Amino acid sequence: MRILQFIDSLAVGGAERMAVNLANLFTRKGIPNILIASREKGPLQVFVTASESLFCLGKKSTLDVSAFVRLVKLAKKFKPTHLHVHDSSIYWAVLLKRFLPNTTLIWHAHYGGLVGDESRFGRKIKFVASHIDLVIAVNQELRNWVKNGFSDIKEVAYIENFPDLPQKVNRGNTQPEILCLANLKAPKNHHLLIRSFAEFLKKFPHYKLKLVGSTDDQEYVNSLKEEIAALNIQASVTFAGETLDLISSFEDAEFAVLSSDIEGLPVSLLELGLAQVPIIATSVGQCKELLGKGKFGFLTPPGDEKKLYEMLIFVAENREVAIDKASGFYTHVSEKYGFKNFIDKYYILLNQNN
Repeated sequence: MRILQFIDSLAVGGAERMAVNLANLFTRKGIPNILIASREKGPLQVFVTASESLFCLGKKSTLDVSAFVRLVKLAKKFKPTHLHVHDSSIYWAVLLKRFLPNTTLIWHAHYGGLVGDESRFGRKIKFVASHIDLVIAVNQELRNWVKNGFSDIKEVAYIENFPDLPQKVNRGNTQPEILCLANLKAPKNHHLLIRSFAEFLKKFPHYKLKLVGSTDDQEYVNSLKEEIAALNIQASVTFAGETLDLISSFEDAEFAVLSSDIEGLPVSLLELGLAQVPIIATSVGQCKELLGKGKFGFLTPPGDEKKLYEMLIFVAENREVAIDKASGFYTHVSEKYGFKNFIDKYYILLNQNN
């Protein structure tokens, strides 16, 4: 087995974290592998343990022929048995397979927004589906969407993401701080969190909200800042941007919130689980299952400002309950969402194609 992984970049994000985690897992297991970022590397490249196996094509556009030629040369030199590609990289991977006809093409679908008629990206998959051999879906909704919508695809499996924290987290001295670990873009619905947090501050004025994630969508970031200013809570909200030092954020935060409208299976929740940070999340994607339907965290309906506000109040007033749930989630993540769970299911999926 020789695996070529392919992703757009190594910016800070869930799919990108999984690509790095997989590269390190394959290396640890002695499986020859390379990881190719089509557009650019990024902050997460420092976590790739075998740096010599990481390559960047410098792709400028979808029709960047020179970048594609570099991809073909790299692939032919490496001689992969499997192409493991993430999200939108599937299109170039389908073209690449024409030059490597004996390889198995695995599409790793992360993005919850693929599902539904409104998803232009999701609708385009039908044009390449017949070239995809296997699909890994990060939640059941994505699995069902592929299974029911694309009969050309031989096998589709739901395989849970897995986290990989580089060091132990010490939560002995937390602060009155709420952490939101999610790239700043519309599907994450930070506006909902900000409005609920503004109400929360009326009862708990000493708390801070820390937003950790990419600020590449400047229009969205500006809209958040405008709402924060209108609510007059600028002193209570911090934009931390992309950061590789998640450990200090995990150690400081009293609890964390994910207020998304759309999710797959968020790696951020798994990382928070390993760090034993109590979690509030909207019941979207795989979040409900991940948190044991509320056994391991606190769930609220998506888009419901009042319910989220009430949950913020509850968690702040019931810290022992929150800590107990976080402890249970740590055990749950360690047992069910570890790398062994992934690799065992991965081998089963690959063997089904033999």
